[in-house]
Amino acid sequence: MNPHWKLVVSEGPDQGREFLLADSQPLLVGRGSDSDTKIRDPKVSRIHCEIRVDDSTPVVIDRGGAGGTLVDGEPIDQPRRLRPGSVLRIGESILRIENGTQQDQPTVRFTTTPDTIPNDEPVPIGGVTELVGQTLHHYVLKDLITIGRNSAMFRGYDSKRDRDVAVKVLLPQMTATDDQRERFIRAMKTVLPIEHDHIVKLYNAGKKGRYCWAALQWVEGTSAAKLIERIGIGGTLDWREAFRCGLHIARALVAASQHGIVHRNITPANILRRDEDNVYMLSDLVFAKALESTDASQLTKPGDIIGELGYLAPERVMDATSLDRRSDFYGLGATMFALLTGNPPYAATSIGDWIRSINHDKPVAPVASQIGMDERLSDLVMRLIDRQPENRFETASEVLDDFKRVGTFAGLDISRL
Repeated sequence: MNPHWKLVVSEGPDQGREFLLADSQPLLVGRGSDSDTKIRDPKVSRIHCEIRVDDSTPVVIDRGGAGGTLVDGEPIDQPRRLRPGSVLRIGESILRIENGTQQDQPTVRFTTTPDTIPNDEPVPIGGVTELVGQTLHHYVLKDLITIGRNSAMFRGYDSKRDRDVAVKVLLPQMTATDDQRERFIRAMKTVLPIEHDHIVKLYNAGKKGRYCWAALQWVEGTSAAKLIERIGIGGTLDWREAFRCGLHIARALVAASQHGIVHRNITPANILRRDEDNVYMLSDLVFAKALESTDASQLTKPGDIIGELGYLAPERVMDATSLDRRSDFYGLGATMFALLTGNPPYAATSIGDWIRSINHDKPVAPVASQIGMDERLSDLVMRLIDRQPENRFETASEVLDDFKRVGTFAGLDISRL
């Protein structure tokens, strides 16, 4: 049986719309009345591209649309075959190819229908301990690893595939309304197709009773937060290792940007170094997406974020609604600054102290902390943590390109890192 292909709008004015791909005729993608999609993105051309199904495989052809057609982050000038999960960017819209006959495809699963999900009263953070020993779908929650202000992380066991998983559970008040639950579903569907060496993989997601949950790849390793703690005890981390971290997370940010995702909370706690190969991985991408429209007051309560203040972009604290990709660049830069020096750029014990430090202090460039450190890396970090977003990089690709440039001049073999 032929696969049932469809094109899904995952980001943009038409988010959530779907278009079936037929074997018999091409799908003309654009905003014009003569297109088959009539996308409302003003930066999409009237006929931007077309998608045909050739030998049961979809093929995209650019039709000269403004800004081109990007497939998985790369502009195309020749017909390009697509696969399940392929991501197209046209104008400011992101489209995803899905295949209705994929076997064992992860889906967002609800154990009750959305209209019967109760609007729960806020649950105390400690209340999630009741989940230890329970099963969500086919994931057994074995141990509670950590509890945050919005969620809890468990070590779980995937009884279907005989493997360990990480299961993250949102507190019920974070998905108490219909809008919040719909946002959770959209976020999971956006993140599910992402497969990248430097991003913790989302396996599945759903809701059981009061709790929305997501099952993720289990990573045996050490967080960047722990590495920074060790610096305070045993001395500095070699700058080449910090560079490796930055390079890997820059690659992750490029992949996230291809799916239209801003992480919003890049801190040392959300960067993991895997033990088996020292690969750095970005975590929490899925919940950053799910919470991106949540009330700022729920994410930035005074006293809740003191430990993270040193890694949050100024605009993240001053106005949590004005975040974009450049806030992620600041978080990466601040983490690298701490890996190189042992401390974040602006140390603070309260929000007031942090604001005063931001306004009056200037961080000393990391090159002063390590003899023999490449000055170009220090300059890159300082640009990432510039207080003004417009002085940072514009795109994740620019960040990655600069890491490659620095590494090449420093004599590092980027292809082996």
